[in-house]
Amino acid sequence: MNINLAGKKLLILGGAFQHRKVVETAKKMGIITYVTDYLDIKDSPAKQIADNPYMYDINDINKLYDLCKKENIDGIVAPYLDITQKPYQVLCARLNYSCFGNLEQHKILTNKSLFKRFCEKHGADVIPYYREEEITDLNICKDKVKFPILIKPCDSRGSRGQTICYSRNEAIKAIHFAKLASPSENVVIEKYMGTENDLQLVYLVIEGEPILVRVEDRYMGDKSSGLDKLAIASIEPSIHEQKYREEVDGKIVSMIKELKLRNSPVFIQGFMDGNTVRLYDPGIRLPGDEYDTIYKSITGIDLTELVIKFALTGKMSKEIGKKIKSTRIEKATAMLYLALRPGKIIRIEGIDEINKNPYILSMSQLYREGDIVRRHNNVQQRFGECDIECEDFRHLKDTIEWIYSKLHVFDENNEDMIFARFDTELLEKYK
Repeated sequence: MNINLAGKKLLILGGAFQHRKVVETAKKMGIITYVTDYLDIKDSPAKQIADNPYMYDINDINKLYDLCKKENIDGIVAPYLDITQKPYQVLCARLNYSCFGNLEQHKILTNKSLFKRFCEKHGADVIPYYREEEITDLNICKDKVKFPILIKPCDSRGSRGQTICYSRNEAIKAIHFAKLASPSENVVIEKYMGTENDLQLVYLVIEGEPILVRVEDRYMGDKSSGLDKLAIASIEPSIHEQKYREEVDGKIVSMIKELKLRNSPVFIQGFMDGNTVRLYDPGIRLPGDEYDTIYKSITGIDLTELVIKFALTGKMSKEIGKKIKSTRIEKATAMLYLALRPGKIIRIEGIDEINKNPYILSMSQLYREGDIVRRHNNVQQRFGECDIECEDFRHLKDTIEWIYSKLHVFDENNEDMIFARFDTELLEKYK
């Protein structure tokens, strides 16, 4: 689909680091970029490089509608973050712009409870779950609930509001905590599946056909770090990929087809459990990481360009769909999510060396010297992300260990704040 889009105007909702690649890709295509959120430009990385930065809250639909009309905006994108999905759909519908899905499709793919019911109705497996009254009623809880369980908001993001519970008393407190983080004040209560066999799946629906793009293994922090609900690394190809493609993919494709999407990404998290995957977290978006960079480097397929073209034309390329379908990741890749313990950052070392390493395709940095890191036990404790492409898993193991040896974030006591490190010995099982 070689269409000249030079001179078109694109509005990007949210100025997070993930959206820098949207701005950069659009500019290379000759597209004029507009980026908006409520943050000051110094705290909004994508706005710093946009042609036209704005400080309009992405939830202020009336103001954004007026901006689009005034500036003759041609399309809108919000491809990576949960928080942007609702305003994206509402604004696109009001302006009659191309959008990943309608209101009902967005509801199902942004609400964990609705998604769980949709999966059950259409033959996809989910994590065993409980109703709130089965926790609050002492007699029912005693007879039916098997701990540990995980309690989380049905419609939040970034591991916010989640608690692993080992008793009814913990669970009652966790329900209240989860509701505080839920815009709808609803929660999901399900069996705690541990930290092993956690998968992230990405599909692209192109002209009605769901195509598997990615199967990756997610590794969480340990309980002692408080980050046991937060990924500290993602590895691809997954150790389960072949089994997933043979045993599960067809079932998930059938489920996605029931959503009646036309052109859209579908992001799903799940746990490999025997010969099935138990799904638990959806999104009508691409994942909020920099995997696109690795994928483009290995395959030549630019997923960011694909969603930009869709925003401005309403179409996705069937030819690219065919290429994705036949593509396999043969190299060893990782996204290393670097976590920080609480403290004040006084000195950072190693960034320049890391950026010079040819096997590290990108390095994001969310904190600077002078910043204070607080205990959140979620994505707000991430220092940044390293995206790595190596020839084999032995080389990947060595590269991750090299990163940890070079990167240091020192506090006021000259102690390194980098913690919850990924255990590279886990890569020994990959071939």
